[in-house]
Amino acid sequence: MRGAAAGPDAIRRATSSLLYNHFTERGDDLTNLWKVCDHGNVKKVTTPSSLYKALYSTTTLHDHDRCPVLFLGGDHFVTYPAFKVVSEIRRKRLSLLYFDAHPDLYASYDNSPYSHATVVSRILDGKGSSSSGVVCYVGIRASTKEQDERIESLNLSQYTAHDVYTKGCDAVGSSVKDRLQGGPVYLSIDLDCLDPAYAPGVGNPQPGGLTTRQVFEILHAIKGLDIVAADIVEYSPVCDSNARTTAFASAMLIKEVMGIIGNAN
Repeated sequence: MRGAAAGPDAIRRATSSLLYNHFTERGDDLTNLWKVCDHGNVKKVTTPSSLYKALYSTTTLHDHDRCPVLFLGGDHFVTYPAFKVVSEIRRKRLSLLYFDAHPDLYASYDNSPYSHATVVSRILDGKGSSSSGVVCYVGIRASTKEQDERIESLNLSQYTAHDVYTKGCDAVGSSVKDRLQGGPVYLSIDLDCLDPAYAPGVGNPQPGGLTTRQVFEILHAIKGLDIVAADIVEYSPVCDSNARTTAFASAMLIKEVMGIIGNAN
């Protein structure tokens, strides 16, 4: 379902609500860790290359001494050019930590190589620093035989929603951390990793997903990773509940992500 283009501004409104404050749930005061500069929305574009150029121009608008970057989507395709932008700014090969219900590993989807369902394939196609070093999935529960075979053949790590349920958040988080330790990481959170009960406002809801609590616990367990950029994508306000459940889940995720990045050392 369409509607994710309205996501970023709706998330901004949730972060300026009276329900929102600047402390993480573990008590970190984000005003002591960060100064936040909002570079605004990129202009409407029509091709992958123009999206990359727009993101690069916006991201490098000011010199923030290579500070971490947070992108708000938009559908999940935006992760591909955003990943490429950050890897080129950093001049390093990034690993990819990918929270999603879907692997997004099709070579082509709906007759297009550039789709929300081909994101990881396009990242793996990248040359040099714009390719991913390691890919680690969390929350997968709507894969296909084709994609599962590619995950195995490419030696990608996968922690399904079932794994989180049976093994526990600490075990999954610890395994993810061991896998990604030692290099810069790009963190991508597709809100459909969450069960629709916790995030109904997404374009492709998949029952049987993670709880908000489980995502928080896994994020806390990976504290210490060198997360240099993150995104939160696929929020579609038109699909959300009247209580804006998904918007506030997104806002809380922003705080917890900022907290673990700020306390990485």
